[in-house]
Amino acid sequence: MREPSPEKQEAILNTALTLFTERGFFGTPTSLISKKAGVATGTLFFYFRTKEDLIDTLYRRVKSEAAREMCRGLDKEKTAKDKLRRLGKNAAGWGIRNPAKLKFMEQFAHSPFVSTNAHEEGMSHFLFLEDLVRDGIRNGEIRDVDPSGLFCIMASALSGLIAHALLTDDPAEREKIIGNGLDFIWYGMKVEE
Repeated sequence: MREPSPEKQEAILNTALTLFTERGFFGTPTSLISKKAGVATGTLFFYFRTKEDLIDTLYRRVKSEAAREMCRGLDKEKTAKDKLRRLGKNAAGWGIRNPAKLKFMEQFAHSPFVSTNAHEEGMSHFLFLEDLVRDGIRNGEIRDVDPSGLFCIMASALSGLIAHALLTDDPAEREKIIGNGLDFIWYGMKVEE
């Protein structure tokens, strides 16, 4: 039996990410993924039993990476406002550096091609958000609203903010766009004074 090659698996995953975001699920046959990754179709199926298995693996990986990046440095912040601002900057930075991964995550977030298990595992990486919001509500910083609804609004707002920031290559302008957008998100969440 042949030994798995991490390089081949990475080539398949990276190629699949590009093709799925460019062409969608049905427009991306496994034969094209194999060809563009420089591996035989049989090799692709050595690593992933089905195209759905490949998508599940990619979905789990991208969600995990995004959540890890969003958490970076949160423990250094004291208030809900500062934590959410850091989280937003982290998320925006990750999205700007990884537009294909962001697009894939958005494209397959509610897709029937991602298994229930993969979706639940992907979302489990973001459970820390609920604690953050509940702490902010308890501390009187965040409006007492349903955290899951708030997450949907935050995710949509951050997605739009990243898309807007990607329209410019000027780092100072991007920072201004992100800062203004995060202020807007915060003012929608904070307790009215």
